[in-house]
Amino acid sequence: MIISELLEPLDLATLGIDLEKGWQTAAETQEPLTRVLLIGGALADYRRLGRMLSGMEAHNYHLLWCEQYDDNSLGEINSGHYDALLLDCQHQPDKAMRLLTQLVEIGCQQPIVSLTDNSASAVAQRAMRNGSTDYLGMDTTDRYVLERCLGYAIEKNATDKKISQLNLYDPLTGIANRLMFQRNMARAIELAKTQQISLALLLINLDDFKRINQSFGTGAGDRLVTMMAQRLARCVRQSDAVARIGGDEFALVLEDSQTNEDIALVAQKVIDVLSAPCTLNGQAVIVSCSIGVATYPDSGDSVDGLIKYANMAMLEAKRQRGSHCCFYHEETSKAAVRRMNMEKDMRLALRRNEFELFYQPRVEIASGDAAGMEALIRWRHPVHGLVSPDEFIPMAEETGLIVPIGYWVLQQACKDMLILDQSGHQNLEVAVNLSFKQLQDDMFVDTATRIIQQSGIDASRLEFELTETAIVSNYQQACDGMMALSKLGITFSLDDFGTGFSSFAHIQQLPISALKVDRSFIENVVKNNDDGIIVKAMINLAHSLHLHVVAEGVETLEQVQFLWQNHCDQIQGFYFSEAVTVNQFIELMDRRAAATMW
Repeated sequence: MIISELLEPLDLATLGIDLEKGWQTAAETQEPLTRVLLIGGALADYRRLGRMLSGMEAHNYHLLWCEQYDDNSLGEINSGHYDALLLDCQHQPDKAMRLLTQLVEIGCQQPIVSLTDNSASAVAQRAMRNGSTDYLGMDTTDRYVLERCLGYAIEKNATDKKISQLNLYDPLTGIANRLMFQRNMARAIELAKTQQISLALLLINLDDFKRINQSFGTGAGDRLVTMMAQRLARCVRQSDAVARIGGDEFALVLEDSQTNEDIALVAQKVIDVLSAPCTLNGQAVIVSCSIGVATYPDSGDSVDGLIKYANMAMLEAKRQRGSHCCFYHEETSKAAVRRMNMEKDMRLALRRNEFELFYQPRVEIASGDAAGMEALIRWRHPVHGLVSPDEFIPMAEETGLIVPIGYWVLQQACKDMLILDQSGHQNLEVAVNLSFKQLQDDMFVDTATRIIQQSGIDASRLEFELTETAIVSNYQQACDGMMALSKLGITFSLDDFGTGFSSFAHIQQLPISALKVDRSFIENVVKNNDDGIIVKAMINLAHSLHLHVVAEGVETLEQVQFLWQNHCDQIQGFYFSEAVTVNQFIELMDRRAAATMW
């Protein structure tokens, strides 16, 4: 007999049960209807259990019967239409055990109570080992025992579900956690193997999330993560598994993915959705994200393998700054190995004296004279040669090595300033970049002060460049440090202006004397009218705050003319000179000593 045939009026009438009355009573008393399904057994068992359940006053039970069952019955039995299952193990125990095992394997959500001849039966113990919630010996079962058993099974099942929810779902966002994600991923891979289809794993990391926590507080950070999880869940298909697998990291499994182009479209949709402005503490914030993609079977055929390769691709995307998506390929793995080796070598670079300082001039646009220069670190690797800071500085910040490297830069810049003095260039200012990691070092002010005083340089010719990110990452600490160092005569400039989210109030409150317009705005300042308007506004704003303006990345005469016409104070870039060593800088200055314009 199939489940749908259990609602025959004759079956219920033989028990003296009025179905209509039962439903009316439930509605009148507001008591929930508890649907119990008996699987297997004899008609006598069905009638006996029905009488017991119909006589209970505390609960409104409705007993249904599936006399015969096979593999095709699994879907209906596990449909969720029933609150509890009674599995007869008396007449065909082996068949009942197979069904029990199947129900457990497919993740049956209902509690299963096994019915045996007696409570001491070996079948009862076997049923418990195979996943039964509880068992009843029919020889000793009465109405009260049945009620207690069902009540316990249903309550235990509800409790287990809550525990499972805690174990498998992220408590902050409500979406799947890492454990659930790994289970879903394993199931998806097995399905892909069976059906010979592909799938894609996307690892999504929010960029600079630590900065959000530091700037707005952890509560705001939690709200942001929840908001991002909701956005992510809404923008993908129902069949796509979404999970939070880390503090600022999400995973997305695309089952039956088609081509890399299709996956890229999904990734771009995710980027567009996540990077939309959101409001934290009354302030609009835009968060970029980095996405790494690994595909089955091309990238790997295991959960750990796909996670590993997707993570490699995600790190590659993160190094490109801003929202990017990268697919894993063999070159990604080679690059990752190179970075691991570079990180290891970087830890020895200071000891081996492999770092060098190069200098790029800053030119007064009105006179054409060099007003100063910016110190830029380079790494002369014994194998790879001269390594760009774009490659090793992010690694240094991630590992914390940027702090000792930063102290070396300051110390070397002070030494080179003395060389400049000895060559007759005592009027030049030297700008040194500071990382937010350095500002967070409690010993920074004391250590920087000691280095400067021991060097014997004129501190008023030393300028520290800070990014907006460095300042807002810990505003109060940054403010205190800047105020203390300004007493020595050190000046400060705000680097990459326009790319962060600092407020004008911060700029006014801090001892900042100059703003540096980021090269991204200068690049198309002549060709793009919007960039031109923005740069003009930045210059006017800075001058209204009595600040100097330095334009970075100047490479063409047209850019120089535009900046001169709009009263920019200083310019810096390849148009004048690339970064050179201090001795090369002195030679350059000497060759142009008689020149009136660069």
